[in-house]
Amino acid sequence: MHSVIIGGGKIGYYLTKALLEKGHGVSVIEIDKEACRKFANDLNITVIKGDGTSVSVLEQAGAADADCVIAVTGKDEDNLVACQLSKRLYQVKKTIAKVNNPKNVAALKQLGIDIVVNSTDNITGQLEREADSGKIKELLPLGAGDAGVFELVLDESFVLTGVPLMQMDIPLTLNIISIIRNETELIIPRGQTTLEIGDRLLVLTKEKDKKDILKALKIKK
Repeated sequence: MHSVIIGGGKIGYYLTKALLEKGHGVSVIEIDKEACRKFANDLNITVIKGDGTSVSVLEQAGAADADCVIAVTGKDEDNLVACQLSKRLYQVKKTIAKVNNPKNVAALKQLGIDIVVNSTDNITGQLEREADSGKIKELLPLGAGDAGVFELVLDESFVLTGVPLMQMDIPLTLNIISIIRNETELIIPRGQTTLEIGDRLLVLTKEKDKKDILKALKIKK
């Protein structure tokens, strides 16, 4: 996953460092020259000096090819504009904005920002859930994020084609909610239901148990 981070303050710095440690690709946009130098020297990544609300600067940072754009400047309006430009011009799949004034949370969500947060830990946690082995994607976090609804598409590594669910070693912690077949047919699973390559599964489970999905279905990571 490649992310563009807008804002090179303390939050941007530690967020970039955390994402790099987790194996993400990162490029940074920062307007302050000294902050740019610190990023480049300390983290050895691409740093663009400029305004994150500028189309040309976003292009230089690789927004057109980014999986996620994260705006963590000290100005909520700048974070909003940067995310909106990324979404509308480059169809970036995920935009995340840090909100400095809690009163602006609802407004930013209504204006199209995918995720609005006020904590660096929340941002890194969300990106980890998006990555999820490259095969499991969280669609809906539940409660305080301890559980969620996850999506998994059965690829060619699935070897249990034709085996009824009741004969699979699926733990009680995993609940297959539905199966979408050929992108049109909705199947509510029962014990005798079988799975096919290409099926899209929705699974309800706890966050800590999500990796058991691949194990239960004998799918290679």
